[in-house]
Amino acid sequence: MDAGEVGTRIKLLRSVDFFSAFVDDELAELLKFGIIKKFGAQEYIIKEDSLDYSFFVILKGKVSIIKESANKRRKLKIATLDVGDCFGEMALLLDGQRCASVMAAMECFAFVTDGQSLEQMDIETQLKFIRQVAKHMAIKLKNQSTALVEAF
Repeated sequence: MDAGEVGTRIKLLRSVDFFSAFVDDELAELLKFGIIKKFGAQEYIIKEDSLDYSFFVILKGKVSIIKESANKRRKLKIATLDVGDCFGEMALLLDGQRCASVMAAMECFAFVTDGQSLEQMDIETQLKFIRQVAKHMAIKLKNQSTALVEAF
């Protein structure tokens, strides 16, 4: 990647709240250990039950989270995620199968990395990144708790 391309990608990352705590040098480092990937509308990004350890931050577009019924006969859209949202945190932090599918609701771009790549980063960058993951997980948990209470 040349300097102009790195600058453009840093600008894209900077436009998303998830990356607001990072300085440009740290964003450049993230780009060394992750990629910006494009997904077409209705393209599966993750398939339920697959083994994949990637973590995603949506930079442009929206995705649908889809869960299959126990008998695999029905698929239910359980959430829609937008720019700045992230998914794949369980795969990043825990090894195991994916617990839901994720499909691009429209053309979208996402920053993608995994735990192995994260471990190669400078420790300060790792710490900031994991802190952001934890923050977003806490927000999701809070929102789900609120939704659960309101359902009763």
